[in-house]
Amino acid sequence: MRHAHMRPVVDLIVCPMNNPSDVSFIEKAFQEQDIDPLNVVAVIGKSEGSGLPNDYGRLLADLKVRELLAQLRDTTPQAISDEVTIAISGGSPGTVAPHATLLVQRWEEIDVSQEGEGTGGIVLGRSSTRDILPEHIGRVEQVDATSEAVKLALDEAGVSDISDVHMVLVKGPALTYDAVTKAESNGMDLVTKDPGIGPMGSMCFSNDAMAIGVGVALGEIDRAMVSNASIRRDWNLYSNVALTSSGGEKRKGEVLVVANRRDSGSQFRAGHGVTSDFGESDGIKQALKSAGLDFDCCPSEEQKGQIAQVFAKFTLPPSSATKAGRVTVLEDHEAHHVAKAVGGAIVTSVTGLKMAFISGGEANSHMGPPGGNPVCAIVKI
Repeated sequence: MRHAHMRPVVDLIVCPMNNPSDVSFIEKAFQEQDIDPLNVVAVIGKSEGSGLPNDYGRLLADLKVRELLAQLRDTTPQAISDEVTIAISGGSPGTVAPHATLLVQRWEEIDVSQEGEGTGGIVLGRSSTRDILPEHIGRVEQVDATSEAVKLALDEAGVSDISDVHMVLVKGPALTYDAVTKAESNGMDLVTKDPGIGPMGSMCFSNDAMAIGVGVALGEIDRAMVSNASIRRDWNLYSNVALTSSGGEKRKGEVLVVANRRDSGSQFRAGHGVTSDFGESDGIKQALKSAGLDFDCCPSEEQKGQIAQVFAKFTLPPSSATKAGRVTVLEDHEAHHVAKAVGGAIVTSVTGLKMAFISGGEANSHMGPPGGNPVCAIVKI
């Protein structure tokens, strides 16, 4: 929502989590930094666990964050999904450290003569879809519901130029074993009966339907080109700024738009890039430069201190052949973990961050072009 003679100011606070139920550092941030809980727009986190449908670490972390926010905002945990975007990604392999990133947006009053002026920093917009039914997961109904929600979030962020958008993060529903069993008993047609993250997993179908929805909302994808048959088949349909993930704990798609706006008063600026190949760091550097860092090979130690957070998706390569030679990751029974571990290690090597949001593990994706992965970097101005 836009306010006359007011400008948005976004604060970003990264809080470690010692275990999936640990929200003590988040509570401490509210107390020490005098954060108004009603200004929290999103909580984006990583928890240890499998990252699969029965990842109880992710479920517990989501629940504890939801309960804390409900208590602080004097509402119910059930109501939080309509008020705050909560995206907890399960699985923290390698250098990826469990954490939660608080994104808080407040409004500061300005003089009329200052209207339209600002730092050019980030602004946030959020929304949620209607409930996504099990039979709509991975299909055009989920695409359209996501597209509608993204447009609402863009409007809330006050974004007039799509090129200013650097990330659209969506956490949505996936099938559960219980939902599949009920569907079978009722003769219901589902896109898949696999709740997981494999090539035919519902998590992949959900993630990709939402990614296409983001692309449609941003004009990256022509809606006329989208059908049920194109989801997870036509890889020429993709978004360069969509980061989507899913879990059985969700019923709606919870959307967060991160964009830059000229009149923002935020001390953080966003940028994005796309990696070109599995194991490549080019997209990470591109995102950092897009956010305003100027360097040749790598950011300096001083510049690393300006890097507030990185949000990235790292999927599995479309084949075992890469620029550097053949890799065996596709033969690994925990290939989804390998993708996150590789992505996390690359982000750490470039930025020094370990508490970075690294999601992924899908086999192919409509997030980024074939073989590429979207990265959003936020730096302190």
